[in-house]
Amino acid sequence: MRQPKSGASWDSEFRAGKYEFLKKPAEQARLDAIAAMIGRSLDADGPCEVVDIGCGEGLLAERLPVGVTRYVGVDISAVALARLSAHSVPVARVRASLADWDGHPPATARRILVASEVLYYDRAAVGDLKRLADTTGTVSDIIVSCVAAHPEKPNWAEASEHLWADLAATGWRLVDEERLEDEDTGIAWDVARYRV
Repeated sequence: MRQPKSGASWDSEFRAGKYEFLKKPAEQARLDAIAAMIGRSLDADGPCEVVDIGCGEGLLAERLPVGVTRYVGVDISAVALARLSAHSVPVARVRASLADWDGHPPATARRILVASEVLYYDRAAVGDLKRLADTTGTVSDIIVSCVAAHPEKPNWAEASEHLWADLAATGWRLVDEERLEDEDTGIAWDVARYRV
């Protein structure tokens, strides 16, 4: 496990409400953009299940378009997974880091892997995504979002540049991309969908 924080640390932060900001409108717009990309994949290729890596409390599950057959929430925090409620599609909860996840439960349909605001926690995370795509044989699309560079947060630029360079090196075909910006804070997110 390469995750820099333990599951207990994430549990404590979720209990303390540290991630309530994810329910703000700007963050919700990012999730809406991801859901729209899932919808475009459904339009092109039919039903799928969505695997939300670093799902937290499962806020994406509330936005799933028709055609998603199952939502698999993968997170290192037991507290976050316990808050993931039932939805209109079956929900599976997996307590694991991306590095430790073995792809279970087995896929019931083609999979879309979503990695929203999680890959910069581990410099080897794109390699873990590639491992899952290569070994499970069920992944058709990978959707990634990452905070963009911000003048007050120079570390964001480095993490973002490293992530997009690693994704480009996979050879996956970029089929969809969007930039979202919160006018109030100037914070922006880049969202991209890759065909595996």
